[in-house]
Amino acid sequence: MNQRAEMVCVWSATVFAALALIGFIVADYIPPMSPNLSAEEVAAILRENTLSMRFAVLLIMTSGAFMCPFAIAITMQLRRIEGGLGPYSLAQACAGSITALIFVIASVFWTAALFRPDAPATTIRMLNDLGWITALMTFGPFIVQNILIGLCILSDRNESPVLPRWVGYYNLWVAVSFAPGGLLTFFKTGPFAWDGLFVWWIPFVVFFSWWVLMFIVIRGTVKKQIASGDNIVLTATA
Repeated sequence: MNQRAEMVCVWSATVFAALALIGFIVADYIPPMSPNLSAEEVAAILRENTLSMRFAVLLIMTSGAFMCPFAIAITMQLRRIEGGLGPYSLAQACAGSITALIFVIASVFWTAALFRPDAPATTIRMLNDLGWITALMTFGPFIVQNILIGLCILSDRNESPVLPRWVGYYNLWVAVSFAPGGLLTFFKTGPFAWDGLFVWWIPFVVFFSWWVLMFIVIRGTVKKQIASGDNIVLTATA
């Protein structure tokens, strides 16, 4: 296998995290503006910061593309557990790619809200709402990705496991931590609103912590693989 290309995919995780975090900070999206704001209040915020927020959302949108290579880097390690491309590794790659698409679609809505600052305030707020609901409520693919990673790692019966078992349990825990996001549809204030503890703060911290930890783990595993001379090309199993 081309391990230099694999390492490039691993490092894409840092590009995603850097671009996304810079984007969220510049847009002043940490935390998000309250879903309980009036249309006039939302429109005023976007109109006063149109240029900086457009640039920030562009960074967030761009960051999403770098999620896909890292999903493939994870797939390359999961296939070592499965002995080739198997259900877990393939499904994880698909789920990771869909998560990337969610970032892009949410950014499209945020950009649309900023595209015509002279639009009616209710239109601007609706587009802004769509951005946040898309970003935070469509957690399904990421949860599935975590579950697949966790189950695959825990299914490893090799004498020397490809990835540590605790990483498998960690991914299952991460999946559970995102479940409350579905409740944002019922609340505009409180811990279950999109700027609240269980929908924003916990998932936000867990999400970016996951990227850092998985980058460290996958990078270390690839380096160990290179050092051991494990260059076997795996093929899909029937």
